[in-house]
Amino acid sequence: MSGRRHAFCHVNVTGCLILCLLFAGCATANSDSTAAAQARAPQPLTFAATGDGPRGKEDWTLLPEYFAAEKADGRARYLLHTGDLCKGSQLFDDKYSTAVAALYRQSSMPVFFVVGDNEWNDQEDPEAAWTLWERDFMHFFEAYPETPKVARQEGQPDNIAWMDEGVLFMGINLVGGFMHDVEEWGYRHRANAEWVAQNLTRHADDAYAVVVFAQASPNQKHQDFIEPFVASVAAFGKPVLYLHGDGHRWQVEEGWKKKPNLTRVQVDQVSKARPVYITVSPEEPEHPFSYNRHQSGKDN
Repeated sequence: MSGRRHAFCHVNVTGCLILCLLFAGCATANSDSTAAAQARAPQPLTFAATGDGPRGKEDWTLLPEYFAAEKADGRARYLLHTGDLCKGSQLFDDKYSTAVAALYRQSSMPVFFVVGDNEWNDQEDPEAAWTLWERDFMHFFEAYPETPKVARQEGQPDNIAWMDEGVLFMGINLVGGFMHDVEEWGYRHRANAEWVAQNLTRHADDAYAVVVFAQASPNQKHQDFIEPFVASVAAFGKPVLYLHGDGHRWQVEEGWKKKPNLTRVQVDQVSKARPVYITVSPEEPEHPFSYNRHQSGKDN
């Protein structure tokens, strides 16, 4: 009996030694794998961007064509929509919001939305319109399994941020149009500025470039956001792209607000052009952003 216990103990000891060696090997492999992943240099990343649509009947035909083209191309990782899901004079009601959400679900890549003034603060009932946008578009990207891990701002959950290939993305609620509530307007602008500043600080070491997207083409009504935003960008030092809709036509302004690391891009509205492809490349650390508007396949 004692001999059997001895033999059993011997086998256990031997097994434990083997398991320990195996676990040690696995731990080393996992450690090496993690270190390798952390050491891997970021790769160029391409995403698509559009805004201001659908607006007219034409857009309801164009968008499925765009989605099919992007799926066939396969380069863009996701689509950023810079707001305004209807005309300013159009009612953003339950039927329309549901239809637009169904339209964008035809996209094979995750779609990230920020709210626009047309579907929110310029509506006759902004609170009802916001409820619809929150229901149908705030969490839209979460339905896609390949979506990166996204952080939300406490108290302002429509403000989002994520990292991908060394690029920090931030979507914020900055709209043009009618100032429906002065107090809310000021609070939201402060929250936007704080969200940008927090994420630039948090990712100061691991982000080599930043993309901030919103609906508004900034003007005097947005100064309480723009001033601290520009200060945060200047302190960050690395390239930042502010991407927006609102003006409907393509614009690129480098050295925006007299900051050499800040670029402003206004996207075409849906009816004017296919979503632009924007590539962010670590191979050009000072000028990482390039644009392809699908005109003869050349960058513009």
